[in-house]
Amino acid sequence: MDQEPKQQQRRSPLVLVLIIIIVALAAAAVVLVVGRFSEKAPEPVQLGDNQTPLIGYEEGVTVVDDPDALQKAVDEAYAQAAKRGVSVEYLNDATSSDGTNFECYIANPTVSDYDVYIQIFEDDQFTQQLYLSKLIPPGSAKRDITLDKKLSPGTHRVYVTYTQVEDDHATIYQQATVTMDFTVEMK
Repeated sequence: MDQEPKQQQRRSPLVLVLIIIIVALAAAAVVLVVGRFSEKAPEPVQLGDNQTPLIGYEEGVTVVDDPDALQKAVDEAYAQAAKRGVSVEYLNDATSSDGTNFECYIANPTVSDYDVYIQIFEDDQFTQQLYLSKLIPPGSAKRDITLDKKLSPGTHRVYVTYTQVEDDHATIYQQATVTMDFTVEMK
């Protein structure tokens, strides 16, 4: 008699797992059927207040129903993700006593495969350029720079853009932007 309740306890988790699998398969089937037979993308929906933008579907988006094409797209996405991004190396702080000449450390790391040039902007819209370097080869660093515009005393958040260029020195490979704090000492 004691064996019968133990067998029921052992079956209970197995039954639960089977029910979960069946529910998941049913949900997947519903999603596939709805996706396959819907001809028009849903209209954008207002999300909360009037400040929230409406987000709709991109024009020309289609449902991929060919498993081989889907696998190819996934493989391409993984290959793109495996590529190394822009390697950056820098110290977050740079200092100056005159607002123009800064001691800093901004490098193109040795692991980089490309020459880079550095642009430093005063604003996050990248319209007020403070500095533009020449090409910096991998394994080299800028330890001092002279800005094109004098900064006032205090700490300024600046935007440093690393631009990797191909061997022809005319084709941009990739870009990355980091922030740094440029501090002009108070006199």
